[in-house]
Amino acid sequence: MKITNTFDVIIVGAGVVGCSIAYHLTKAGFKVALVEQKHVGSGASGANFGMVQSNDVEIKHSIPMVLKSYKRFDDLEEELGMSIGFRRIASLRLLSSESQWMNSKERASILPKAGIPYEYVPPERVVEIEPEVNLNGLYGATHASYQGQANPFLLMWGFLRQANQLGLSLFTFTEVNNLIIQSGRIVGVETTKGNFYSEKVILATAAWTRKLGELIGHHWNIHTFRASAMVTERFPDLRLNTIVTSADHIEMEINGPNDAELTVMALSQTEEGNFLIAQADRPGEVLDGKISHVAPKAMSTITTRFFPILRKARIIRTWTAPTTYTDDGMPLLGPVKDLDGLILAASFRSAIVNSPIAGEIVTQLISQGYCDLIDIIPFAPERSMSEADTVYKVKSTKSKSNEMPD
Repeated sequence: MKITNTFDVIIVGAGVVGCSIAYHLTKAGFKVALVEQKHVGSGASGANFGMVQSNDVEIKHSIPMVLKSYKRFDDLEEELGMSIGFRRIASLRLLSSESQWMNSKERASILPKAGIPYEYVPPERVVEIEPEVNLNGLYGATHASYQGQANPFLLMWGFLRQANQLGLSLFTFTEVNNLIIQSGRIVGVETTKGNFYSEKVILATAAWTRKLGELIGHHWNIHTFRASAMVTERFPDLRLNTIVTSADHIEMEINGPNDAELTVMALSQTEEGNFLIAQADRPGEVLDGKISHVAPKAMSTITTRFFPILRKARIIRTWTAPTTYTDDGMPLLGPVKDLDGLILAASFRSAIVNSPIAGEIVTQLISQGYCDLIDIIPFAPERSMSEADTVYKVKSTKSKSNEMPD
């Protein structure tokens, strides 16, 4: 058999992490194929706000990774030769009770020592930072000044633009049906457009990672849920100074008490004046992008509770994308045990901020067989997991009851 689709490395998944890996590998001189089942950024990477943030980092092991990657954004536009819409902007997390602050107290004691400003501010300071916040029932907020935001589409295109010039082979609308394994090592992937061969395969597949793992008998501890968001028309009556989130959440039933949309506020504003509003999370091991009928209402309810002025804003689009989390809040990043040549780079708590260093880490693993940028042992795909150090957690279950109604 004549093999024509042979590469040094195959990357599955053209989200922001996969695009970064493609850029860094082609820059290092490798012949790379990037395989994507739909279009570039068709999953969670094309549905997020582009937040380059570090204030919710998992605090036991992930701080070095996030800090190194965040600093890459200082020069990333110059490196990529184009704007990625990056801007520095603080974040404000609204607290409605002392207990919510107590849940953040450990984080507030650890992050500043690591170089990540993070502090409690009382209500009078909150209204100085964001004058239109409704202070009724507000205990205060946490404030993180060392944050940022980028355009996720420009970021992905920036990585791909450079990778294409360096010889990347990009295959969109090419679904991977299986991984090809011979004698205990990976040798390629089976796709809807034929087989691709390589002794190094990287899964940067986010919500689809678990499904691909099950094809080869691996049951990675990764969960999916559908995260919904929406965007308003340009709204000149309010100008945010920060990215604003809430510690509160609301639940709205969809089909019954065991099937609810769990919603927290995440509010950002584009430079043009549009508001990005999230996040309604629907648990379930489901990979489609259907939005529930209550998601827009839930997001509107919690957002206008804190910003009543936004009741006048008009929604122009809503969307949903499957996304992931792990029980301990850390990514699956590194070689797969007992399967030579397969590397995972999936389920980052914040994929945007971690995308530059993810590309560098995987490139080191391919080029030298180990990573000396940071310690990635805690991120091993087959590790045992404890509970994540986060207040807001989606508990994902698989059942017929959490399928989207017709």
